[in-house]
Amino acid sequence: MATNRIMRGRTVRRALLLAAAAGLLAAALSACGGGSGGSSGPGDQERDVKLLNDVLGRQLAVVRTYGRLMPDLRGADLAMAQQFRAQEQEHVDATTKTLRGLGGEAEPSSETIDASALKTRADNLELLYAMESATLDLEQSVVGRLTAGSPRPLIDSMAANQAQRLVLLRQALGARRLEAVPAAFETGEIPAPEGTGGR
Repeated sequence: MATNRIMRGRTVRRALLLAAAAGLLAAALSACGGGSGGSSGPGDQERDVKLLNDVLGRQLAVVRTYGRLMPDLRGADLAMAQQFRAQEQEHVDATTKTLRGLGGEAEPSSETIDASALKTRADNLELLYAMESATLDLEQSVVGRLTAGSPRPLIDSMAANQAQRLVLLRQALGARRLEAVPAAFETGEIPAPEGTGGR
């Protein structure tokens, strides 16, 4: 997997509706493929295992990053981070189980998310926003490249969860309620709200 490029202020390339559209397209393509729902050959299965291990590597990095940031968070921010970390651990468990179901091994790509030089509440929340945005982007790109049909709904569901987290993080960063809601045709390019001063 390429070097992690999660940086504060990074924009999301895609979001919830794009994930839903990708899921519908994937389901339609799977239905047209004779209903087997499986890979068409050993090479396809190896590629699917590699893609899922890339996702697993990111998920593990996200769990670790939440663990590193939680001591610096307070109140509602801490409660939100604890819930997000627990959800991400569920994603790790489900991805690992899916890999085994495909006959693959859980051999996640090694990934580290730089969580240094964070000084304010806003710094921490902006990093979480960028991390969730990048994870959403990765999961959406993987859905369209999987050959096996069975992991697609799982990864789609995970991507939807990431998009929901972005809404809550936007609110925590100071976006007003309606500003935090994704557009009807979300492109995923909504940056983290700025100028809150870590309120």
